[in-house]
Amino acid sequence: MSSNLHELVDEAAAEADATRNEPMPAGPTPSRPNKSVPVAVRLAPDDVAAIEALAEKLDVPMSRLLRGWILDALAAHRDESVATALDRVTADIQRLRELVA
Repeated sequence: MSSNLHELVDEAAAEADATRNEPMPAGPTPSRPNKSVPVAVRLAPDDVAAIEALAEKLDVPMSRLLRGWILDALAAHRDESVATALDRVTADIQRLRELVA
């Protein structure tokens, strides 16, 4: 299987080298489906300081903490059910345990 993989890579490389000066074919356009988009939010300076302190205490970047909060809130509203509500409460309890520890 390893040799088949090497042969496949060699064939792809040879094709890429042979066609490198040709224009891209019409049709499919390159895309980045997982490309993130920056979003600006205004917060009071005291709130920013509190978020920074919490992020430092949890040893995570502030942007990751905020992104997690936003995605959790979206998921909670998107998939409302008893099971997802219990999962959310369980996650919140775990966060509280981490903060108290």
